[in-house]
Amino acid sequence: MMRMPCLLVATLLSTVSSAGAQSCDYHEVDPGNGRIRLGWGKLDLGAGDAPRHPESWRGPIVLTQPGGGYCVTDLHASQIERPLYTDGQNLMLTTYSTVDGLRSVFILSAATCRVLWKSPAFSGHVVLTADTLRMGHTTWKLGPHCLPEGDVH
Repeated sequence: MMRMPCLLVATLLSTVSSAGAQSCDYHEVDPGNGRIRLGWGKLDLGAGDAPRHPESWRGPIVLTQPGGGYCVTDLHASQIERPLYTDGQNLMLTTYSTVDGLRSVFILSAATCRVLWKSPAFSGHVVLTADTLRMGHTTWKLGPHCLPEGDVH
């Protein structure tokens, strides 16, 4: 009778440890002209800096759900630029300030437009892997909810 609880505990520990090791399923989104359809709805980045092939957008960001509901957010008058990523539930956006030239990364809930995480200002490029987010010279580990967490690496 003692073997059953031990087996259950071992199974639970195995499940928890494998869930922690799970990689995040973000993929890069080509914003095109700034109005695109994604699996979870539509994304409108606002006015672009060029009519045919914009490189940045002024916002505000409008996320429209399949049922017609939508939310709007403005990222403090920063310009939105590539790269953009989504994991089907969240949207990761890179912005830059026209005042000081520094960038920030925002992670928004696709359902509510709520800012789930905002990076400190940085200079340099954004590189996302299955388990890390690198911004300039700083790397953050992505946690179980695919948000940066813990100490900077």
